[in-house]
Amino acid sequence: MKFLYQLVVLVVSFLLTTEHSFAGLYPNDRSELDSTIQPFYHGVASGDPLNDRVIIWTRVTTDQASVSVKWRMATDTGMQNIIGQGTVSTDETKDYTLKVDVAGLQPNTYYYYEFEALGRLSQRGRTKTMPTGDVSSLRIAFMSCSNYSFGYFNTYDIIKKQNDVDLLIHLGDYIYEDGFKINGVDTVHRRTFPEYDAFDLASYRLRYAWYRLDPSTRNLHQQYPMVVIWDDHEFANDATKDTALRHNPATQGPWSVRKANAIRVYKEWIPMREDTSNTNIINFTQRIGNLADIIYTENRIERIDANDFQQAYDLLSHIDNLQYDTPNRTMHGFRQMEWMSQELKKSTATWKILANQVVFASYVYKQAILGIPFPFHNAAGWDINPLDRKKIIDTINHYSIKNLVILSGDIHTAMAFDVPGGVVPYNPTTGVGSIGVEFVSDNITSGNILGGQESYMYANNSHLKYVNSKSAGYCVLDVTPTSVCCDFWQTDIYGLLSDTKTLLGTWCTIKDQNHLKPYIGPTFTPRVFPALVPYSPRNNGLSVGVKNKQQIIEIMSLFPNPTQHYLRFQYFVKNPELFNAVIYDVLGNEIQQIDLGYKQKGLNEDAIDISQLASGNYIISFITSNGTVSRKFVKN
Repeated sequence: MKFLYQLVVLVVSFLLTTEHSFAGLYPNDRSELDSTIQPFYHGVASGDPLNDRVIIWTRVTTDQASVSVKWRMATDTGMQNIIGQGTVSTDETKDYTLKVDVAGLQPNTYYYYEFEALGRLSQRGRTKTMPTGDVSSLRIAFMSCSNYSFGYFNTYDIIKKQNDVDLLIHLGDYIYEDGFKINGVDTVHRRTFPEYDAFDLASYRLRYAWYRLDPSTRNLHQQYPMVVIWDDHEFANDATKDTALRHNPATQGPWSVRKANAIRVYKEWIPMREDTSNTNIINFTQRIGNLADIIYTENRIERIDANDFQQAYDLLSHIDNLQYDTPNRTMHGFRQMEWMSQELKKSTATWKILANQVVFASYVYKQAILGIPFPFHNAAGWDINPLDRKKIIDTINHYSIKNLVILSGDIHTAMAFDVPGGVVPYNPTTGVGSIGVEFVSDNITSGNILGGQESYMYANNSHLKYVNSKSAGYCVLDVTPTSVCCDFWQTDIYGLLSDTKTLLGTWCTIKDQNHLKPYIGPTFTPRVFPALVPYSPRNNGLSVGVKNKQQIIEIMSLFPNPTQHYLRFQYFVKNPELFNAVIYDVLGNEIQQIDLGYKQKGLNEDAIDISQLASGNYIISFITSNGTVSRKFVKN
């Protein structure tokens, strides 16, 4: 939805200060401020684990200009054997998020961590470093496409309860930037904030904040380290280097600014180790001893130019045999291509696991033009960049690289491919001529794209060994020195909390064979994993030293900020209360009073016309009989 349209709706609907309470209107909305974990409402998380270090993350909800946060890491759940601790600060420039890269850890070891701020303890998190040396097994759960609006994240709950994986990998579309209303109509199951497409700093921050209030998301992050790579919806639908299919510069500003906003917020909210040399790429390698190298890469916002992108989405240009071999097309630029090739060449691990956003293997599905079915290529995947794909395949052939396993998502369909391209022609019966295999994770809650096309796809893609286009779910990858096997799990979504899971199938590749086989028997030695850490903080979240003042209101967002005409704000009310607001200038002079009326418990939303204010810095104070909360804003 265009921002201008949203502004019209805002003016008409809110009539400057009209109360809107959404509490109880959306029964499927589980996001809420859980007072037992305040002020760490968004939980804790860990990510990018290496053999000697790991990133730990949290966010503090506060009205202070800045806040000091203590962190501790221990080898026991009771946090008695402390092996690292420190103090860091955060403020509104970081959206009150913080990350600590805890180093000096032992490989293949579970650790436990917590934070302390404003007299309270956070939840305890559980994390794990990666093994070194002769590694006998690794279990990875990987997933993609988690659209909050489309249903519950049941997959997250199931993975948490299973408690049998070493590492989580999210292959992108961790959030969806688009609003939950289409032309003003609620078309989905759960509402998000903001209602419109995120495009500026405030709205991206609010989107992440809303997702991380989801209990399933919080609980999963609390128990496992996760590596997250972005896809397009962390920016805008079908994002590229120069534009996005769903970007309007007239209402959403320059694409370069929007992209920079999205990257900044992504790095604030994701427990990731940052590459300061280039903010627009994600490329690093996890080395799992001699067992596997997991190579992560970015192939969204450094890809093809805008003109080629639009051509790719022209229906007629999808027709089979039209080659997307324009020289200026690239998946991720020269620098990343060279880096990825070098990582593949120098890897001495048994398995080379390429974790990327979109499908690498070529395939066709059907679309109808004037009622006539035509075979179409996947314009979002590597099919649109055959020259780049050929470069990777040529590298593999030239250096005789074996045991390539590709992980991908994006297409909302579970698939398993041989990847043809060897020095001899591909034989779909024997698998000879395949240079590796690919496993494609289904969506978590984003809906089906290729529904009902299984028969057509099997008939027209001889290298396709498995496809399920009508489900939702995730994958579990078992890696051993002799094989890699992928379990395809189906879960329930769309408005129903469920812990039901169904194993749809298992496909394996055997060392040095480079092609897929159906499940051939046990390949993974069962292991005992440490117990999950409790949900509640130590002392059940009670104060530790400093008495915490009970707040009647928690400000979630104030936006746009800076603003020119209207100041919009969303906030969570813990108890029903009469609200007023006062605007002050920087000298403390009262400028404007606003009667906000009676607010219900839950999330509320208001807007104030500030068009008559002079340009400058201001403070808005939200006042109740139980206290006052203030925030700064800027009038353009």
